Order: sequence, then structure tokens, then C-alpha cells
Amino acid sequence: MELVSQILVLIWFHLFADFHIQDDFQAKMKSTNNFILFVHSALWAGIISFVLIYFGLFTYPKLFMLLAGHFCIDYWKCHKEDKTKSLTTDLYIDQLLHLGQLLLCLL
Repeated sequence: MELVSQILVLIWFHLFADFHIQDDFQAKMKSTNNFILFVHSALWAGIISFVLIYFGLFTYPKLFMLLAGHFCIDYWKCHKEDKTKSLTTDLYIDQLLHLGQLLLCLL
């Protein structure tokens, strides 16, 4: 049961960090400014890392994977030429990849 609880907590904090604390400025500017995208990714990775610290699962390689992975995934989504799918299929792919990152942290 502990694993299920950890997954649920990580998902909740992921949703909080990826959507709630991202303001309109970040959401719009991360497509055109890589520093803003990095800040968004760093905030997300930091929040997830605090959860991993609480669970006793934190390592620096996980932090790097979270930060670099989030940056690369969001960069892919933000810089696609065909942005018509960005709020549908691409968003689902983005979220599944982030979920995969979270699951990797539990190994």
C-alpha cells in the first residue's frame, strides 16, 4: 500500500507543480524563451525532489533526470511546428512522459 500512496502523492504534486504554480506568463513565454522553460522545469523538479526527500528516495541523479527530462519534454511540446495538437494528443504524451519520470523515481 505504501507504493500506491507514494504514486498518488507524486501525481498530486506533479499536477500542482506542472499546472497550478505555472502562471500565464510562464505558460506563454516558455515556448519562446528557454530560460523561462528552464525556470518552469526547475520549479517542477524541485517540488518533486522535496517529495522524494520526504519519502527517503531522493538522489542527485534523480534530480538531474527530473530537471533535464522535464525541460526536454516541454521543449519538444513547445517547439513543435504543428501546434494544433498541443492541447490534445501532445498534452497526453507530455503528461505520460512526466508520469514515467515519476515512476522511475520510485525504483
